[in-house]
Order: sequence, then structure tokens, then C-alpha cells
Amino acid sequence: MLSSDSMAEWLNIVAHDLKTPIGSVRSCIDLVEQLGELNEKQQQFLGRALSGLDRMEHLVSRLLDISWIDANMQLDLAPCELPRLIQETVDYHSDVARTRQITVQSHFADDLEPILADSRRLSQVLDNLVSNAVKYNRDGGIVEIDVTNEQDSVLVKVHDTGMGVAVEDQARVFERFFRSRAGVRKKIEGSGLGLAIAQAIVQKHRGRIWLESEPGNGTTFFFTLPLKMALNEGNDTVSETRYHVGEGNESHAHIPAHLGTEENDAVNDDIQEAPEIAPADVSSDEM
Repeated sequence: MLSSDSMAEWLNIVAHDLKTPIGSVRSCIDLVEQLGELNEKQQQFLGRALSGLDRMEHLVSRLLDISWIDANMQLDLAPCELPRLIQETVDYHSDVARTRQITVQSHFADDLEPILADSRRLSQVLDNLVSNAVKYNRDGGIVEIDVTNEQDSVLVKVHDTGMGVAVEDQARVFERFFRSRAGVRKKIEGSGLGLAIAQAIVQKHRGRIWLESEPGNGTTFFFTLPLKMALNEGNDTVSETRYHVGEGNESHAHIPAHLGTEENDAVNDDIQEAPEIAPADVSSDEM
């Protein structure tokens, strides 16, 4: 049995080694497309090949994230603005939302201030939660993102109007590689790593993440981040521009048993195949 450090190193090596052949295959596909006009069937096969490469690259990225987490790598903290990160995330998923006529709304408290966070890693958390909310929503549904201050922390809520998470799955949604039976049955693609990675990133920021869901009435994911990041277990607080911290305090990671502890796979919403419909606008209030 490999130790956690050895496993992290192994995952990192494997993920990096996979990047080279994936890049080579993509280059060959690009060359094929430059050789001349392709017929419809050839274009279809190339499209499938590119789709497969996209999935492989996504999985490699997830494996690198897992190895980063297991190696207890440090966060790169700097002041960042949550509204900007959320707007960037909403913009990224706007095409899919428009296609399915899903409205995305964002609401921010007036007294929000910049927080200290690793903006790259925090963007991963937001991307996963917004992607889930869009991907597992019903056609014509709504995604609401709310950011408010709560005492010494900032609270982010991402709510969707999908069919919700099955009760038996709620305690497992943050497990690595967990995929709900509904997700597998509906052939929803994913690695089952997204929410596990999101949880680890939030915990490294000394925050916590959880969900509330009632089948048939949508799902809401919550996560908190401290307004002041402690440098250590003492009373020192961050006062400079950029800092590094390791693992978050485990006490912040506790989540009630009935809420559980995915990539987009654990969410058990009843989605439909996207129909051919006219695009609808993605709205962002106060952004």
C-alpha cells in the first residue's frame, strides 16, 4: 500500500505523463483537418475523437488537483473580489445556460469587501458549483448565486431548480469518485472528483462546504470563507499582500451527518436532453 505522499507523487507523475500523448493526438487531428475537405462521416469521427480528448484532459486536470491536495501544497493567497470571480464563472457557462434557457442570477451584499484567497483555486470551487447548478438543472430553470457576510466569514450560496439530490446520496456527494446511480443511468459524464476537490480547497481556506436538498425541489450548495485568514493556530492575522498557508483547520470541516461531507456527477437532478430552442439571456444582477 502506497503512503499518501507516494500516492500523490504517483498521481502527479501519471497525470503529467498523460499530457504528452494527449497533445500529440490532438496535433495529429489538427493536421488531418488541414489535409483537405472532410466528408460528413469523417467530420463526425473527428468530432468524437476531440470530445474524447477533452474528457481525458479534464480527468488529467482533476488528477493533478488531487495530487496537489494530497501533497498538502500551499495556497497562494492574495486579495480578491468574489463578485468578479463569480461573474467570470457565470460568463464561462453562459452558452450552455442559454441553450437550455436557464436563467443565472447573482446577488451580492452591499458591504462585501475583498477577501484573502487563492483566486485560482477558489475559481475551481465556483466553476464546479455553477457547472453543477446548470448541468443538472431542468430546462428553463433558474440558478441563483447569493453572497453575504456572516459575522467573521463570507457565505456563498448556489441554488438550482433541478430535481434535487437523492436522500441516500447526500451523505456521499463529497466522496472521491462517487457518482450517483441517477447520474450514471442518465449517462452524465464526469470523473466524480469535482466536489471532493471543491471541499478540499474550501477546507484549505479554513472554511466549510455543505448542501441542502429535497428531491423535487432543487439543491443549494453553501460554502463559507473566513474574512481574516490566520497565519497559524495563534492569534496572528494576515496583514501583508501575499501569503502561503497549508491545510485548513479540521474543525472547520465538520458537516452535519445528514448533509454529507463531484464533479458534477453526484448531483441527482433529473435533466433532459437539450432541445433545439432559441437562446435565452443569462442575467446577472448587480454584477
